[in-house]
Amino acid sequence: ASMLLKRLKVDDVVDAFAVHGACGLWGLLAAGLFGDKEQGYGNGVFYKGDQLGTQIVAAIVITLWVGPLSAIIFFPLKMLGALRLSDEFQDKGADIMEHSPSKAYGQGAQAAAGAQEAAGLQAAASSAAAEEIDEVPQQHIQEQHV
Repeated sequence: ASMLLKRLKVDDVVDAFAVHGACGLWGLLAAGLFGDKEQGYGNGVFYKGDQLGTQIVAAIVITLWVGPLSAIIFFPLKMLGALRLSDEFQDKGADIMEHSPSKAYGQGAQAAAGAQEAAGLQAAASSAAAEEIDEVPQQHIQEQHV
C-alpha cells in the first residue's frame, strides 16, 4: 500500500493509510478467511465457514462512512493550507520547531540538531550493515553448492 501511494504521488509522509487503512482492511478480511470456530473465533472460508461475505460488507460500510467524513474534515483543511508544515519547519524538524527541545533534550536545539545528524549517520551505517548481512547468505548458498 505504501509503494502504491508513492506511485500515485499521494502525500502520506507517515504511511497512515498503509498502516491503518490497508492493514486494517487486511485484518478485517483475514477474519473472514482464517476464522476458526473450534478455536473460538470466526467462521472463515478456509474452515468451511461463511463469514467472508459479512466481512466484505463491513469493509464497504466502513469505507462509505470514513471516506466522506474524512473528506468533510480534510478538504477544508487542505484549502486553508493547514495540512502541511512549511518547508522551513520540515527542514528543521518538528522537534526543534514545535516541541520545545530545550526541555525535551536538556541541552537545547543544538543537541536536537546533533541528534538528527547522528541519526542520519546511524541510518547510513545500518544500511551498510544490512547490505553486508544480505551478502552472507548468498556466500553460504554458493559454498553449499560447491
